[in-house]
Amino acid sequence: MIRTLFFAVGLAAAVAAPVHAETVSLNGSTTVANALVMPNKAQIESASGHQIAVVGNGSQRGLVDLMAGRAQIAMISAPLEEEARKINAKEPGAIDPSRLKTHLVGETRVAFAVHPTNKVRVLSNAQVADILSGKIKNWKDVGGDDQPIVVVAAQPGDGVRSMVESSLLKGGELAKDARAMSNALQIAKVVAQVPGAIGIMASASLDSSVAELKSDGAIAQPLILVTTGEESAAVRQVIEAVAKIGKS
Repeated sequence: MIRTLFFAVGLAAAVAAPVHAETVSLNGSTTVANALVMPNKAQIESASGHQIAVVGNGSQRGLVDLMAGRAQIAMISAPLEEEARKINAKEPGAIDPSRLKTHLVGETRVAFAVHPTNKVRVLSNAQVADILSGKIKNWKDVGGDDQPIVVVAAQPGDGVRSMVESSLLKGGELAKDARAMSNALQIAKVVAQVPGAIGIMASASLDSSVAELKSDGAIAQPLILVTTGEESAAVRQVIEAVAKIGKS
């Protein structure tokens, strides 16, 4: 009788468990990971029926991992063409956008953070561009205190940085002396500790330790998942689960 009971319970558990559950890997944009995927990880796994393994290592690194087979999905937070262009500039032919498929799963915006004591809270896009490119080097030149400006951003390859360089700097680059953080989550912490800092980050990463510097035009940032070849059923189900949350 006891053996029969254990057998029945085991059979019911086997029927209830997802028979084809897989672990789907997503590498790339820390913005997509921190703003959309990780806060909703349990919900994504429940809706898709699969586990997800997430590595936030930057949009461009995510694409390289996808092409190398180290990830099933790349997360990017800038247009694919822009990210592919930058990767191919370093390694010609590394990324062929025609082989890739994009899935827009949400949208956020780029934010600029300053130290809470900074009196400058509103600037034009042109002024922000001159600050980020290094043309304006002191806050006194835009109505603030006599204090050197320190630009803080993620490393090259980050989607937020790419969006700013392409949209605001018209394809230019940040100031050569900009501080590059290996983890985008470090940006707010640095800005909160350096009175003259201005940080480039996703709006979702703003917190009470910093103040937001407003400009006269928001920079929209797409949240995109990228795949190559024919997606497996598991990959499609994960993408659908992320998209449902991102567009809700």
